[in-house]
Amino acid sequence: MARIPYLDEQTASNRTLSALAGKRKINIFRLIAQSENAAPEVLALGQVLSRGSSLPPVDREVVILRVAELSKAQYQAHEHHAVALRHGFSEDKIRAVAEYPAMDSHEHLTDFERSLIDFTDAVVRETSAPDELFECIATVYDNSRMVELVLIIGFYMMVGRVMNTFNIELESGPVGTFQAS
Repeated sequence: MARIPYLDEQTASNRTLSALAGKRKINIFRLIAQSENAAPEVLALGQVLSRGSSLPPVDREVVILRVAELSKAQYQAHEHHAVALRHGFSEDKIRAVAEYPAMDSHEHLTDFERSLIDFTDAVVRETSAPDELFECIATVYDNSRMVELVLIIGFYMMVGRVMNTFNIELESGPVGTFQAS
């Protein structure tokens, strides 16, 4: 059970309801919406870094799944498992991201995907990537994507900690969509 109640739409501000409009009624959004001051901006940033990301969807999901694994964010891993499948991941590839550097993970991940995982690991665990790894990613990504990559890592670290701290529960059935206020 979540440590605090999820948003009550009947008592939510118009500002919060406007920020939720069109989003799925999933527990992470319903919990973040409890922060009336920050919810609209956090939800907007999440939208930009997920659906509006300039990173290729497969790269983005490798990074998000890895952050979920390192953060022990089961809710995040569950939600992005489904997203990864929609972007062509196999169950083996999803498992390989989580279990990397296990030897069998190499057959399911490209060299660049393994570099993305190493980069993500370094940023999460050490707060920065070493020069050699940074340069490896920078040979593929321009400056804009490099910054966005680190923003995605940081955003999903933040959201994973919200999920874990508040014990956000997995949805138990179909979810609707928030309507415009």
